[in-house]
Amino acid sequence: MMLAGLTLAGVAAAAEPAPAGDWHRDMVTQATVDASVPALADAYQHTSDPVMRVLAAMALERIHLNLDKSSEDARLCERALIGSDPGIALFCAQFDNGNLRLAQGPAVADPAEQAVIQRFTGKVPAATLKTMRDYVDAHRGVAPMKVEMPATGAILPLVHRPRDRRGLLEVQANGLTTRLVPGTGSGPLALDEATAKRMGVRMLGITGQTRDFLGTDVPLQYGVLDRMQLGPITLTQVPVEVVPGRERVLGIDVLRQLGAFRLSRTELQVYGPKSPRPACHEPMLVASNPWGNWLRVVVALPIDGHIETTELVSGSDLYLSGNRQAADQLPLYDNRRARTNGPGEFTHHARVSRATAEVVVSGQPIHMTFDVFPDARMPWPYMLGSGALRDMDFFLDFQQHHTCLLLHDHLH
Repeated sequence: MMLAGLTLAGVAAAAEPAPAGDWHRDMVTQATVDASVPALADAYQHTSDPVMRVLAAMALERIHLNLDKSSEDARLCERALIGSDPGIALFCAQFDNGNLRLAQGPAVADPAEQAVIQRFTGKVPAATLKTMRDYVDAHRGVAPMKVEMPATGAILPLVHRPRDRRGLLEVQANGLTTRLVPGTGSGPLALDEATAKRMGVRMLGITGQTRDFLGTDVPLQYGVLDRMQLGPITLTQVPVEVVPGRERVLGIDVLRQLGAFRLSRTELQVYGPKSPRPACHEPMLVASNPWGNWLRVVVALPIDGHIETTELVSGSDLYLSGNRQAADQLPLYDNRRARTNGPGEFTHHARVSRATAEVVVSGQPIHMTFDVFPDARMPWPYMLGSGALRDMDFFLDFQQHHTCLLLHDHLH
């Protein structure tokens, strides 16, 4: 993102005499979480406020996973505003640290956050810094996750259970073979308590909450798995979320550490540094929170003539599904109630309807009929699940920052 005419002095002057205010931070935070390129591009191009421009620029670079450039913009913001608007300057410093967390993990980012706390001591409320310090202290001593793989990568077969569209990946840990769903819509490695114990997960004494797609709070505990094998690939210090129920998902926080992979209905192909990769030039789009401890991959799909942000969720066995926003956009029919399962031990009887739309995937129009959940609290209007793998493969390249939906020959 070229910051034409944006200088350190220009950003600093924009904060005088009045601070920028929380609305800058709130707008950029929500747009980063939503991966809303249109909102941020509009803010960058049409505002006369240099502070808003630099915040929009650093968020746009984050969404495209240009983390070094995003951090350049964030540091410019911090240096310019630390004296006149320390609240916004701290937000920029934390955004910079979030880029570091996404690029190199918490083992590197957490000590750097200690330096942020020191820089802002006496400039922002002590309670704010205490929250940051408590977070860092709670995660102290967690080693960085590491991956060892052959230079040529690996092809990992998937197995299928009856009536389940999701493929399962066999992994080994602590002498135990376990089957996991490769889940691009989940975070780290998610396990139920019994499986976590059998696999030798070390609990960290840290608890939290997540939510299922209908918004129900699900308690979780954090842990670390010292070693896990995916065929010839060795993962060490794997982050784990232990949840109630029977959840076993290898999430995007682990999958993206593989660098580049192609998920099909039958296999997970991991590309090594010497592996030829599919032709893919579509820019990667990621949603994340400013602090970099949550990430999801989205694509922009034309649906009935409108560009819609769509999450890739290979852990769902549906093809395409929509939420309440999709319900407002499309004519619905076949209204009913169905039982749905999410993380944890929760079962819902959710409202479900059907909708039909033309969806353009990689330039190819596809006439789709799919489920819409009017009560769903999905972050984006649409979700593309593992059911789509019968027609396409998901290719995610976190090294070269590309995402492509590779259509199968029968659709061309």
